[in-house]
Amino acid sequence: YDMSIDAETGELASQSDWIDSETYTVVAMPSEHPNDGFMRTVANPADAIASPFGWHDTNGVAGAEFTDTRGNNVDAHLDRNADNIADPGSRPDGGASLDFNTPFDPTLTPLQNAVPAVTDLFYWNNILHDVHYQYGFTPAAGNFQTNNYGLGGLGSDAVQADAQDGSGTNNANFGSPADGSAPRMQMYEWTAANPDRDSDMDGGIIAHEYGHGVSTRLTGGPANPNAL
Repeated sequence: YDMSIDAETGELASQSDWIDSETYTVVAMPSEHPNDGFMRTVANPADAIASPFGWHDTNGVAGAEFTDTRGNNVDAHLDRNADNIADPGSRPDGGASLDFNTPFDPTLTPLQNAVPAVTDLFYWNNILHDVHYQYGFTPAAGNFQTNNYGLGGLGSDAVQADAQDGSGTNNANFGSPADGSAPRMQMYEWTAANPDRDSDMDGGIIAHEYGHGVSTRLTGGPANPNAL
């Protein structure tokens, strides 16, 4: 690790891991969807402050607990049968090297593009977690994390991100209970084009839905999701 420590406060300012290399082929920030910059591969995008053990950790010890699209901030998976349970084999697996680099093909159906779609949903939920963290949506404020790493709030509430959810079309939604209970993001297919378009490939829709979760937790405090 290459680390920078604040000389006055002793706090970790930045951290780069020169050993592990997680890669994701996605519609990477600041691009929004496949028509806006298409796809590119990013390496080690996790923020060292918001996600200090990376995106695939849950125990707060160096080394990933999952090689698929699960981690401390989100569990991304298909839910085409709309039962709020991950479909069998629905999480892309990057293997020990955490390589999530299946290309997206706009000529194929959403189901045929399931691997890049779930990867993109995983990437964007983690990006949104890390960015909002910088603006105060931290564990103590009720953010969405399995393990809060001793920084306050209640854990066990990573986002359950349902890709290509079968309960609807032409929309998306986000439901967030109180801190300590997992929220659910449901992303739908859109039917105006042929083949259908997949909201899992649109960072604007994902960010919009995640924003509902942020405002629900912050408006009345993390224990009062009914405030809105």
